[in-house]
Amino acid sequence: MNIGGALLYTSFIFTVLAVIFLIIKQVRIGLWSAGIAAVSITASVLALSYAFVSLDFSTYYVWMFNSDVLPIGYRLAAILVGQDGTYLVWAWLSILLAFINLKRHRQNTNQYDSIYALAACSFLLFLTIIMNPFRSILIGEGASIPAIGNSINPALIDILMPIHIFTAFAAYAFALIPAAVSAAYLTTGKKHRIKDYLRLSWLFLSISMISGGIWANRLLGWTGFWQWDPIQSVTLATWLLITAALHAEIRFNVGEYRRLFPLLCIYSFIGCIYTTFVARSGIYNSIHTFLETPTFLVLLIFILVVAIISALLALLFGEKSAIESSPLSAALAPHNTFYFTILLLIVLAFIAFWGPNICIVLQYMGYWTVVSTEFYNAMSYIPTILLVYLTGICMLYGKVKNQIIAYTTAIFFIINVLLIFVVQYNRLILILPAFFFITSNTLFRIVHDMRIKSRAVFIHRAGVNIIHLGFGFALLGAVVSMSLSTVDNFSFALNEENVYKENASVGVKLLDFKVNKVGSDWIQTANIELTEGDRTNNLTTTFMKHRQFCFVSRPAVKYSLLSATIVDLKGMPPCRLETGHVDLIVNKYPLLNVLWAGCTLLLAGVILTLLSKFMRRRR
Repeated sequence: MNIGGALLYTSFIFTVLAVIFLIIKQVRIGLWSAGIAAVSITASVLALSYAFVSLDFSTYYVWMFNSDVLPIGYRLAAILVGQDGTYLVWAWLSILLAFINLKRHRQNTNQYDSIYALAACSFLLFLTIIMNPFRSILIGEGASIPAIGNSINPALIDILMPIHIFTAFAAYAFALIPAAVSAAYLTTGKKHRIKDYLRLSWLFLSISMISGGIWANRLLGWTGFWQWDPIQSVTLATWLLITAALHAEIRFNVGEYRRLFPLLCIYSFIGCIYTTFVARSGIYNSIHTFLETPTFLVLLIFILVVAIISALLALLFGEKSAIESSPLSAALAPHNTFYFTILLLIVLAFIAFWGPNICIVLQYMGYWTVVSTEFYNAMSYIPTILLVYLTGICMLYGKVKNQIIAYTTAIFFIINVLLIFVVQYNRLILILPAFFFITSNTLFRIVHDMRIKSRAVFIHRAGVNIIHLGFGFALLGAVVSMSLSTVDNFSFALNEENVYKENASVGVKLLDFKVNKVGSDWIQTANIELTEGDRTNNLTTTFMKHRQFCFVSRPAVKYSLLSATIVDLKGMPPCRLETGHVDLIVNKYPLLNVLWAGCTLLLAGVILTLLSKFMRRRR
């Protein structure tokens, strides 16, 4: 066992000891044990990082995902490519946060939240030990250390790769503390403020989803930023549950949702675990998935046990709401609007969760089927529209008379219903009334809140308003870019260089086509001139036949003010290079940048809410 593996085992042992000492109320010793565990796993991460940077191919995981041709930055990023490294990073971040939480509340008599958090960390360390990122490559008699590494797929060599993966596991780590505190609350009735942890989990998961969408759109040739891939679907479900928890927390502080809020926090963390299960079970058809691994069954058992126990705790020991439900006539009261908002978020999360899982259920019943994107779009349309209108109502509540809110909502909603019967299949037209409702109401709220004199309160309100404004723009951009996207195919003979071809509003001129052989790899490069209206741009798109990773496409992407155009070279096998054609696929996504602008507003808004909390603490 090398030093990295020894440090990993040390961290596991002291994490378990910390749990034991906290159970017997030896908080000081438990804190020291948790600190040693945090230091040990940090040193273990540094040891693996050094092995990647120094090209220590005696470690199997380093050899599998590293190479001397990679820059140092991507050698470090390669730690996140395989299962072993992601488990280690996840456990590392989780233990650091669990230790910080324990240190902040070390004066408390009961440490159930830290017990649950560190127990979960022990589970993550156990998974890491099963995968063992430090196992030696010298496992057979006569084995020798390889001179070169296996490297990573060229499609992964992008700055968005480490951002996408690291932020996902950072989100999972931040989701742990709210889940542990919620489990402690169901056990003892003791509360801690956990909204900042939820916000940070939501923030990092949002960054992961956004960076993944941009990456897929730009490099991986996924023909779009969103394909309802099983991992995407389950991640979205988790994100929606965290969003629901953030809304429920507001009412929890005034005595409501004493059972629902803790369950939302716990099930958000279960969603993180379940996303990992989907990636590692080997039974879901996803570009994200690994082959089935030894952790598959352990993950499944953990998910089932935690889900059942937490539900029983909420049912048997959870407190009932301390506030009586407001009458149905007070439809615009915060109690009702928050209730239906949370309900719709849970419904949308269930749709995103159900899609990939119904295929597995039917598969075990002997029926092979694929859930199309139309299933998700059709099932989520009505809940999404209702959610948009509820958001718009919340923006006006308390700022204008309830009668005005009711009349305004009724007018927009009636227009929306009429459009459903007039233009049944045009999602763009159907989404416009809801979009104008939420954006106009949010802008009105922003102008109204300009009167606030307290800087911290103003920044907090501005953050909340910007989040909801970003939601409206992100929804519009997503619907328009997918509904009005176009695909044009162009085919050029090898002797048709400088030939211009036009299809609808897009024109393409093939400037040149080159094929370069690098060792046993073939790299095909097409330089083109793309014409859209009166705008002309020169772009380069490549297609590689890699000796290890088969075919790798790198589309050319051109962003305009609002839209994006992606040109993908289909490429051809080397045997057809003399007689084949240069085939290009041009995808146009109108208003795609409105989606990214909306996502940016979402991130900016939650950062402002965190900033306002920091400003209040400094007072």
